[in-house]
Order: sequence, then C-alpha cells, then structure tokens
Amino acid sequence: MSSPTSAEIAGRRRVVVADEDPKVVAFIIQTLRQDGYAVFHAFDGLSAIELAFALDEVHLVITNTRVDRLPGVELVHLLRKRLPELPFLYIANIDRSTPAIEAQLPADVAIIREPFTADEVRTVVGSLLSGKRKPALEPDR
Repeated sequence: MSSPTSAEIAGRRRVVVADEDPKVVAFIIQTLRQDGYAVFHAFDGLSAIELAFALDEVHLVITNTRVDRLPGVELVHLLRKRLPELPFLYIANIDRSTPAIEAQLPADVAIIREPFTADEVRTVVGSLLSGKRKPALEPDR
C-alpha cells in the first residue's frame, strides 16, 4: 500500500494507522481513503511516532493493543506528551485487550472492539475528527 503524495493530501485529514495485522490495516485504510482521508500505515510503534511528528499535521492516530512489541497504551502516552490534543482510536483486540489495559488509556481515547465494520470505523473516526472525544458507539469505561 503506497502512501498518498503531498499533492494528494493537501486539504485532507491525515490519519496514521499502527497495527501489525495487515488485514486490519488494509481494511481501515480502504475504508478511510474511500471517505477522502489521507491514511498512512505505520509498520510499528516507532514508525507511528515518526509519522506523527514528520507530517505537517496529523489529525488522528489509530492503534491497537500492541504494535510490534510496543504496547498501544505506551504509544498513546508517548505521543500525547508532544501532541496533547491529538485524538486516538484504540483497537481492542479480542484476545489481548483487557479492562486493566484499557484503564491505562487517557479517558478521552475512543475504543473500538474487534470485530468491527466499516460503518463503525467511519462513525467513530467522524466523531473524533469533529471534536467529540467520546463517540456514541463506545461504551463508558
């Protein structure tokens, strides 16, 4: 999957997706690009951090429980130190995410549970990018 060119991303919302499952990444990228977002795939947690700092502006980071040995919770906290207003969508893996892990996330991080649909992704991403930090789709923690 290629990243969009600078001409292609002008005026579009930029989303970084950090997940080690190529099927999940492809699904999210396809869904969001169809809706006009400029989506960038981070191959690991460090790449997600580099992308977030390298892009002129990043509007959302999507991560999961673990991104190539870096816990998703740690990724969120590391990025929040430098980008405190950056919204996050945390993918709760069926077999790895627990309430104890999710409790370590900042309260405004949205959570979506696997399996999820394209419409669910669109709803949560749209809500986050419109400035709502607690999408209606997400249960209270």
